[in-house]
Amino acid sequence: MFMVSNKTFGLLSALSFGFIFALLFLAANANAASASEAGRINRYVIAVSANNGGSGRPVLRYAESDARSFAKVLKEMGGVLPQNVILVKEPTVAALQTEFANLDSKIFQEKKSNGRNEVLVYYSGHADEKGLRLGEETYAWKDLRNRIDALSADVKIAVIDACGSGAITRVKGGKAVPAFMVDQSSDMKGYAFITSSTQDESSQESDKLKGSFFTHSLVSGLRGAGDLSSDGKVTLSEAYQFAFNETLQKTEATMGGAQHPSRDMNLAGTGDVVMTDLRTTSAGLDLDGSVYGRLYIRDDNGELVAELNKKRGHAMSLGLPAGRYALNLQQDPAYMGATVVLSNGKREKMTLDNFKNVKAEQTVLRGEIGGRRNCSSGDAVSCSIDSLDHNGTFRTTFNFVDTDEKPRKGLQLGFFVTRTKDYMLGTQVSLIANIAQKEMHGLQATTVANVVNHGFEGAQLSSVANYAGALNGVQVSTAVNVTKEKSSGVQVGVVNIAADTLDGLQVSAGVNYAKATNLQVTAGVNAAVASNVQVVAGVNYATYSDVQVAAGVNVAHVNEKTQVGVINYATKAKGRQWGVINVCGNCEKSPIGIINIVGNGVWSVTPYINEMGALGGSVHLGTAYFYTALEWAAFFKKGSGFSEFEKFYEHGIGIGTQFGSYGSHFELEYMFFNVYDKFRLDDDGKFGYHHRGRVGYVYQVFPGFGLSVGGSLNLTSEGYLNKLLLKPLGDYHDDVSCKNHKGRWWPGFYAGLTIGKF
Repeated sequence: MFMVSNKTFGLLSALSFGFIFALLFLAANANAASASEAGRINRYVIAVSANNGGSGRPVLRYAESDARSFAKVLKEMGGVLPQNVILVKEPTVAALQTEFANLDSKIFQEKKSNGRNEVLVYYSGHADEKGLRLGEETYAWKDLRNRIDALSADVKIAVIDACGSGAITRVKGGKAVPAFMVDQSSDMKGYAFITSSTQDESSQESDKLKGSFFTHSLVSGLRGAGDLSSDGKVTLSEAYQFAFNETLQKTEATMGGAQHPSRDMNLAGTGDVVMTDLRTTSAGLDLDGSVYGRLYIRDDNGELVAELNKKRGHAMSLGLPAGRYALNLQQDPAYMGATVVLSNGKREKMTLDNFKNVKAEQTVLRGEIGGRRNCSSGDAVSCSIDSLDHNGTFRTTFNFVDTDEKPRKGLQLGFFVTRTKDYMLGTQVSLIANIAQKEMHGLQATTVANVVNHGFEGAQLSSVANYAGALNGVQVSTAVNVTKEKSSGVQVGVVNIAADTLDGLQVSAGVNYAKATNLQVTAGVNAAVASNVQVVAGVNYATYSDVQVAAGVNVAHVNEKTQVGVINYATKAKGRQWGVINVCGNCEKSPIGIINIVGNGVWSVTPYINEMGALGGSVHLGTAYFYTALEWAAFFKKGSGFSEFEKFYEHGIGIGTQFGSYGSHFELEYMFFNVYDKFRLDDDGKFGYHHRGRVGYVYQVFPGFGLSVGGSLNLTSEGYLNKLLLKPLGDYHDDVSCKNHKGRWWPGFYAGLTIGKF
């Protein structure tokens, strides 16, 4: 009989228990690995965008950017690998079907024996009751739904942001109701269709958001704003519920009307699909319970990346890429702002103490919808005119007096008068008057008067008068054009008036007036507080001007660059004046003209005698750098003892410089004289020419009085009528001839007094 000792038995027992424990441990690990593999999620995204919905439909602006935003948030926070994201732009029906087939093939090749495969299909673009509008083609709702149902995946989720997209959910009874809530995610199979609107509603995009209302709200929810359970995860139901509430709130006051997202979910299993996990983001923003109100988050480029209503006492986490962000918090009537820098691997916490009060930007009330209602974004034009452009129905009406109290898109015809009390996008034509009481974009044409009380974008054509609160376009009238507020465009008429800034052009046959404008052209009078360029045949007037050109008179308080005219006047001229007569209180540059009167320049009179026995007087006008001279001289008779003048005299005009000096100075001057042989020139009178160059010196005895002396070089010509040749009193001249013309030259001198500013 085989016997073992107690010691040996104890050793064997220990080994046996160890072996059994090892087997159990291995089995447990195998089960855990199997469970882990079974819980693995392989997620794919196909994001389709189609701005072009075919003829007769406006081209969308943001379908492509919406698709990129949806795909981006799922890559960053939804566990989608970059290689599993497919972006499809402007496809045909055949091309989209090919993309679905390629995705099926990819899923099949990468399919694991365990784990769940999920496909998220996103579409942004045009649609109608028949299906997706891909250019001139239609992808029928039934065919699209069948194709998505047939994808080789356990879970299929379709998000469709398009007009009438609710038709795809109506096939199986989807409703426009807020979503249900499920707290946990587990084993799931089935499908979910989420649409931006019901079957008979428009889906709208916004210039302010640079995207659609629905997609913007959905992405904000996926980034954490939709985490209503505060567990750090956003489920499909949470994301839908957030997008439903936000989209409805943003569109209740728009031209397209309230927009109700729809859903049809048939997900078998337990829990709900987790769309994004805030705990996996490399950077994050935590808002504690003290922060409450409407919160807008913009990135460093000023793009709105998230928008939400933050409740008091409810903490919230958001997942955002690393970078600098500006946070604006609206707590009616207060506005607060803050900035935060998010870094990879770190979460930043914000409390109400991090926000500082800021002055609220005044919104433009002319964009209001239905009385005092306003868009949640604060930009009335983006959610009214833009919405009307994309979603309004074109209408044509005709009456003797055609009046419309509702927002209007289309053609309004009135035998006598047309009138719209709300926003207008289109054309008004009548015999007497067209009236738009709010913002209007389009055309007004009448024989008498066009009136837009607020902003107008387009063209106004009339025989008598055009009026716009603010203009972005053109006004053409045979009488009067008027704008009240800051505008841009062109006014063409007899009288043009821009009460505020007109960034553009005024052309008239009579009068142009603008508080500020770029260019004014008229045959009569241009007047502006500030003007870049004024061109006129009559008079230009501006408080501040850059360029004035006139066949008559230019007047400016301050001229920055140039005045060109017969008469130019400026209180202060920073630029150059070119004209016959230039008057300037303070000139930074020398004016060029015949008579230049400069308050801070040269204006002096010099009586003198010279070597010809002449008594003359010279007037200098201009600046020390450049002046003009007007001169007249009479000649004493020889032997008269300076008591009697000859019958001939001379007068002339010239230019000179004082070598840039005021007070005592040297000067260089050229004069051209006409010489007459009688004080009263009649038919048998003779005349000749006298050219003189001289260098002189003025010594300032005291301010306003000086002594002048200098030398000259003279040349005279008899011309073909004159028998008279000037000469000095002494015999030191020389006669010259050129062909049939005779002349004489000699050196000379002068001496005199200078009185004035020099």
